[in-house]
Amino acid sequence: MKIGICDDDRTDILITQKELQNIAPKLCMAPEIYEFSDGSTMTEDILKTGIDVVLLDIDMPDVNGLSVANALMQQSHFLTIIFLTNRAELVFQSLKYRPLRFVRKSHIREELEEAILTAEKKIASEMHVFSFTKNNVACTYPVREIIYVESKGHYMEIHIGNEIKRERGKLTEYEEKLKDYGFLRIHVGYLVNVRYIAMINSQGVFLDNGEKLPISRQNREIIQKECIRGLEKFVHGCRI
Repeated sequence: MKIGICDDDRTDILITQKELQNIAPKLCMAPEIYEFSDGSTMTEDILKTGIDVVLLDIDMPDVNGLSVANALMQQSHFLTIIFLTNRAELVFQSLKYRPLRFVRKSHIREELEEAILTAEKKIASEMHVFSFTKNNVACTYPVREIIYVESKGHYMEIHIGNEIKRERGKLTEYEEKLKDYGFLRIHVGYLVNVRYIAMINSQGVFLDNGEKLPISRQNREIIQKECIRGLEKFVHGCRI
C-alpha cells in the first residue's frame, strides 16, 4: 500500500509517520510512505506516485485540505482519503468528498490503526476482478472500473469508463456475481456500481459522470436504503 501524508506541520508528519511504522507489523504490511508539506505538490504528484491512501490535514493555511481533497478526487476517483483533524467543525464540510475516516490528531494512536485496516480492506474489495468472454476472448476488469451494466435484449452492455463492452447474457447472472461487491439493481434493465452514484430521487439515479438512469418507482425507497448501505460499506468502510 502506498500512503501519502499531507500536512503543513512537520512535527505532525513525523508523528503520523511513526504511528504508521508502529501499525505496519500488526497489519502485516510494508507501506511506502510519501510526505507532502502542501496540497499543491501532492496534487501534482498523485498520479505519478500511484498513492492509494491519503492522510490529509483538513486545516492548512495556504490551500486547505478540503480544496486539496477536491483536486485529488478529480484526478483519482478511487483515491482513499482519511482526514486528520483537531477541528470538529470542519468534519461536516468534508463529507461530500466521501472520506473513509476522520482521525483526530489528539487520538491518532487509538484511531489510525482501525482507519488503515479499513482502507486496506476497501482497496482489496475494489481490486476484485470480474471476468466475461468477448469474441471467445476472456476479459477481466476490477469491479471498481465497471460503472453499470445495462440489459438490451439478449445482450449486456458493460459500461467501463468511456467504453462499452457487449456480450450475451442475463442481468440476473451479473447481479448474482456482483451483488457482494457494491452493485445495486435499480431497474429491471440496470445494475449500477454504488461507487458512481451521486444522487437518487423520483426522477432517477444520477451518476458522477452526469448520466441519469431510470429507477424502479415501485422499489425506489428500498433502492435508496440499499444504496446508503452500499455507500457505507464500499465507500466509507463501515461495518454493516
